[in-house]
Amino acid sequence: MATSRDYSKSVIAASDEIKDIFCEPCVGDGKQIEAEGFCVDCSEYLCGQCYNSHGRFKAFKHHVLQDKKNMPVDVARTGVLDVCVEKCSKHPSKVTEYFCRSCDTLGCSACITTNHRVCQNVDHVPDIVVDLEKHEEFQKFAEYFDKKHTLLKERKDKINSRKTEVQDMKKHAKAELKKQRDEINKFFDHLEAEMDKKITSIDKNNKDTLKAASDRCNIINDELNKMKTAVETNRKNGQKCELFIKMKRSKPEIKKLDSQFEMLYEASKVQRYKLVQSTQIEEIMKNTTEICRMLTAKLVSEIDVSSCKDKIKPRIEGMSVVQGHYLTVTDSSNKAVKIIDTRNGRVTSEITLDCDYVGTVTNAKSGQIVVSLTSHEPEYQSNLLTLTVSASGVLSKGNVITTERPTYDVVGIAQHLYVLHRDEMIVLDMHGNVLKTIGCDCSFLPSIAASPDKKTMYLTDYFNNSVTSMTTVECKITATYKDKDLDKPFGVTVDDEGFVYVRSKGGIHQLTKDCTKVQIISDDVLSRVITHSDADNRLYVGELEKVKVYELK
Repeated sequence: MATSRDYSKSVIAASDEIKDIFCEPCVGDGKQIEAEGFCVDCSEYLCGQCYNSHGRFKAFKHHVLQDKKNMPVDVARTGVLDVCVEKCSKHPSKVTEYFCRSCDTLGCSACITTNHRVCQNVDHVPDIVVDLEKHEEFQKFAEYFDKKHTLLKERKDKINSRKTEVQDMKKHAKAELKKQRDEINKFFDHLEAEMDKKITSIDKNNKDTLKAASDRCNIINDELNKMKTAVETNRKNGQKCELFIKMKRSKPEIKKLDSQFEMLYEASKVQRYKLVQSTQIEEIMKNTTEICRMLTAKLVSEIDVSSCKDKIKPRIEGMSVVQGHYLTVTDSSNKAVKIIDTRNGRVTSEITLDCDYVGTVTNAKSGQIVVSLTSHEPEYQSNLLTLTVSASGVLSKGNVITTERPTYDVVGIAQHLYVLHRDEMIVLDMHGNVLKTIGCDCSFLPSIAASPDKKTMYLTDYFNNSVTSMTTVECKITATYKDKDLDKPFGVTVDDEGFVYVRSKGGIHQLTKDCTKVQIISDDVLSRVITHSDADNRLYVGELEKVKVYELK
């Protein structure tokens, strides 16, 4: 049962002997008449006449009045009124003055009597706010605003830096456009105008996006300031009861602010682009339709790889496009391989495997994929499993190739499997026979991808922050890419034109086939898994249980 207490009182009771508490309206008229009651809504002491007439006025009809026995005396002793004055939302004639610790709920005497009769921990708010500012919950509540202000400033700074970046992209694109325009004849005037419209359109969208995000920042800032000012006012005035109630009732507002703050993450992203020389220029008079080529990646959709068979939340560990429009996904959390139809984002087929860990996946040949598996019992063992994907997206098992050591990545090149370990790469045939062993100076967690003609492969080095291109036959290093923004590169893929895409902590880097930086097409990417689809020229980026789909141009 709840602790027995008098639920009719909302503040410290006053004694009939208390003196020197005067009627405040009368004091304003130059009179000193002893108070006979108190109005909770007006926070004013009233003499007998004012007390009796107070409720007769239409404006004061619903005000909560307390007689002399129940009126607060704290204000007389401390000069500051620290009492519960807020009305109960369910019982407008009563004051919210109790807190049920068992239910984490505020209420009036009627609420407690009706709904919390069996609760063990019901407290009178004035009794529990004596040391409110020392409570851990209140300290976190008070610190919330400062922390959010700091994070908001960081996001605001990021938005401002992107404004400069947007302007720089426009400036550089315009310069490149003009440079190429000067090298050709006036036949391309109309093409220049078309490209200028594209630049202006994207630039406008970027600026609109950043302005909207900036405006959202200002709105959040105003809300934070409003809430913080109210809290600081209560603290300054020693109104701990109000402070406690405000702290408890601010939870929905804080949750809403947190949600709005999280929205800034997506709301501040801009579409990146860069102008490069078009390959059509060599045949200008024959088939030119554009003066420059705009290389950009636009987020067009998001695919959730969850299925009804999942036991826990999925975690994407590897991806590869097969049979044109199907995306193979390895789910390490559920030890499963899933086939996703990229046209509708649905799981068409999946297989749960008997192992401890499902790793990377690669295409071996048309309709056939290879997945790396690891088992810890009865003894540590690493295998490669071949799977067949039908034209309708249905999976079926094939043979198993034992590799013994941990496999960091595997890629199929010319019907051979290039299996990447920590310090070497082994070339296998589809039966598991070792054809070649190649020493690789990869410190940790390397990843590998092959060029469209299968003559070049690209390896990432996680700790040395680099990407290396190497010939597939002689295994000769041809180029190395390092950049100040390339931080812990992991996933790597190549499109059908030979552009290389590297997943880095600093974003997705787009490189030429000779490892020259083109641009960072997207930042704030949380994934390490990335693959390209030649069928629709899209980039698939895995983030835990979801795949973000970028349309490349």
